[in-house]
Amino acid sequence: MPPFVEYQLNNLVSGVEYKPDDVAEGTGLYVTNCVFCHGVPGVDKGGGIPNLGYSTAETISHLDQFVFKGPFMPRGMPDFTGKLTPEQVEKIKAFILGTADAVRPKN
Repeated sequence: MPPFVEYQLNNLVSGVEYKPDDVAEGTGLYVTNCVFCHGVPGVDKGGGIPNLGYSTAETISHLDQFVFKGPFMPRGMPDFTGKLTPEQVEKIKAFILGTADAVRPKN
């Protein structure tokens, strides 16, 4: 079994620019392709598969490098080549970042 990832509260991804207008379409793409393994960004507790809302800014900035023939394929990450376009990945990133922004504690 993969190691359990502890629930994180304060390390939500930030610092990556995105287009707020892309969040709505990104929601559908994320729900269709990502939510079953990664959960809702910044909401689910996570587990053996990272919750993308707690990823680093660098990871989310380069999400295409993980989605298209990425390094985690041997560990079960699907290859979305031919299933998603780079533009759709940008919209998925917008959803991840927009959701992290929405659930981030306001002080």
